[in-house]
Amino acid sequence: MPRSKFKLTGFARFFIAMLFIAPLAYIGASYYNGEDGLENIKNLFKIGESESTDSSTKPMDAVETSDKTKSEQDLIEEKQRLEEEIKKKNDQIEKLNKQLEE
Repeated sequence: MPRSKFKLTGFARFFIAMLFIAPLAYIGASYYNGEDGLENIKNLFKIGESESTDSSTKPMDAVETSDKTKSEQDLIEEKQRLEEEIKKKNDQIEKLNKQLEE
């Protein structure tokens, strides 16, 4: 059987493999982090943008803003609760240290 007309170098094989491996790795990592990797790629290249421009986005923005406000409020409350808990734990540690010194 005759040798093929074209011969690939090691770098060419690596480059072709990376054309497939890198996007798959990105999509996998995105899904692992809880994101939609395919949607991120579509947004990056503006694929499907015409579909989203057909519908009105202003009502959705208003809903997202209220969700963000509620989420931010929840985070503030959680932060305050944790700060109070830390303060209580620090007081307990101080009391225990005083007991150990006695």
